[in-house]
Amino acid sequence: MTSLATLPSRPFKQKRRIWALWVLAVAFITFHLFTRSGFPAGSLVLGVLDQIGILLIMLGIIGRIWSIIYVGGRKNSELVTDGPYSVTRNPLYVSSLIAIGGVGLLFGSLLAAVVFLLLAYLVFRYTAKQEAQYLSHLFGEQYDDYARRTPLFWPAFSKLDWGQGRAFSPHALSVTSRDALFILAIVPISEFVEYLHGSGFLSMAITVP
Repeated sequence: MTSLATLPSRPFKQKRRIWALWVLAVAFITFHLFTRSGFPAGSLVLGVLDQIGILLIMLGIIGRIWSIIYVGGRKNSELVTDGPYSVTRNPLYVSSLIAIGGVGLLFGSLLAAVVFLLLAYLVFRYTAKQEAQYLSHLFGEQYDDYARRTPLFWPAFSKLDWGQGRAFSPHALSVTSRDALFILAIVPISEFVEYLHGSGFLSMAITVP
């Protein structure tokens, strides 16, 4: 067990996580420029995957907004343990992962969706563990008690505690809204990629399941 003295006294550098996710995003789009779904164009399976993908993206965005309403402007200055933070210590990461899974399904490849979803999960989980060490250093026994009853990542909805109403940070909400617009922009990008494949501009694309 890690002693308090060895815990980091500085928050985890978020730029590393952001750069890792940007690399994954570029790799994901590039991959799909040169591959195509193994399912026939216009098939029922592709239609279902598109609808599920859009639903997951919307759920991910709603989850991020819900989380920001509770934590916006208070991160690292106050330990938030209610609302979405009562079911998981990292609802923002969980919500982002759900949205990423939806984006993967939009491109019609189950294999690619699973691979990139797993890579994103590893990035988020590593970041969550680093942040947990810092928060333990920052809040001490208060955080350790919270950690004992709340999962690090996967939500336990039976522990949901709505808590009391909170005043949210407009700046934090605007940043989350900007990120949501970026995620939603993937929808027309996926349609454009499908158009390029269907029109023959990317006829050399490799078929993947």
